[in-house]
Amino acid sequence: MDRRKAAERAEKVPTNFMINKISLLFCLMLLPFVVTLDCGNGSASASIKNAVAGVVAAENMNSALPERMVAMAPPAYPKPLILKRQVHSSVLTFKHPDTLPYLTFAPAMLEAMYEQANYLRRSDAKKYPVKGISKAEMLKTVELLQECQILQPEAMLDRFDFYQVNTELKKDRVRITGYYTPMVQASRVQTPEFSIPILRRPEHVPSPAAIAAGALEGKGLEMAWVRTKKELANAQLQGSCWVEYADGKREHFGFGGSVKGAGGVYVFFTKVDEKVLGAGFFPLTAGYSVAVDPRVIPIGATLLAELPDMDPAGNLKGYTYRILFAQDRGGAILTTKRLDLYSGIGMNGLQEARKINGYGRLWVLLPKQ
Repeated sequence: MDRRKAAERAEKVPTNFMINKISLLFCLMLLPFVVTLDCGNGSASASIKNAVAGVVAAENMNSALPERMVAMAPPAYPKPLILKRQVHSSVLTFKHPDTLPYLTFAPAMLEAMYEQANYLRRSDAKKYPVKGISKAEMLKTVELLQECQILQPEAMLDRFDFYQVNTELKKDRVRITGYYTPMVQASRVQTPEFSIPILRRPEHVPSPAAIAAGALEGKGLEMAWVRTKKELANAQLQGSCWVEYADGKREHFGFGGSVKGAGGVYVFFTKVDEKVLGAGFFPLTAGYSVAVDPRVIPIGATLLAELPDMDPAGNLKGYTYRILFAQDRGGAILTTKRLDLYSGIGMNGLQEARKINGYGRLWVLLPKQ
């Protein structure tokens, strides 16, 4: 029964087509009479013309059906064009770690992530601090980390692209050392015991050799006085220090600029608040904030580090893996061959810093493309 109905419908299609053709031919044959009638009977002419127009319109509709169907079809969804991230090939290589263990969320890591995100949301943070890495992508990296419930390997590989840091050292190893904030006994005035000044930066800066020879004496630049040149040199090397006075009160001095020239490098200081601040002027977190060369690894970058695990005798036992955050710069941190891990304040910070001195690999994390 169904096949007979289908056949009847199929037969009607050519039949209707032939009827349209015959009607059009008949109207064309009557066209001379229509012209004659048009002079005396406008209504007859209009009727015939309307009939012809209807047949022609029906014919055009049948012939234009395929084009109309194509026009009515929804447009094809264009695939988004994803451009390859253009990073410095001499600095970074797209390469996943060959070892990626489970990582943990320590409270200190969450604190460092919070400070990192706050910095990257600031308007004064550069939009493109280095080639191929934007502030927006670095912020997205931190937000993706914050969304993770557990840092298992599958979640990391699913969310991030890994770029190994290239160095000139064997197997692209990076020398990883520790630094800390010294706590130094000091005096507010010069005494025979406390005779070495901690200086703020002057408007006109002489060479380090001239400073050592006393060029800034009596200029009113002294912030405090410490016992030895060694204590001052260590504070200058670390980039900041706490000073403790005889009455128990303390002050925090941060990096206030430096001068290079004859005699080496001289570092000045400036008073800062109680938090230890990095180069991005946001607090550092012991065990998670690192100092980098911002010309190649930007402040605000999230890193995966392969940290050397040393025994008390300085022998390598193996490696541990940790998420770190580029939040500081250092005068001795040049190119990609060295990384400084912040270790804390005072003697505890010093003890932790002494444990960190070896070679490991380093990756920059960015959102997966």
